[in-house]
Amino acid sequence: MFEENAEKDICIQNTMQAINIMFQNIGDEMMIEDLEKIQSRHETLIEQCKFWLEKNNTERYIYDLKDFANWLFDFLGWEDEDFNDG
Repeated sequence: MFEENAEKDICIQNTMQAINIMFQNIGDEMMIEDLEKIQSRHETLIEQCKFWLEKNNTERYIYDLKDFANWLFDFLGWEDEDFNDG
């Protein structure tokens, strides 16, 4: 049980770190409307996460966190980027 919880904690930390990195790398050229979409979706995520944590449903918390991270990655259009060029 402890190992399973540790794995969930690592998954949550890694996903949150990925989201933070994406937030930090949003370019200045992004339109206000797009920033508002991100803000709205993020606010929804926060409310969902609060709800699932209150219900002790870590699996759903992780699902929603990953869903937001994937949505943000796609929304930013990074799936077309080559991150290997350093």
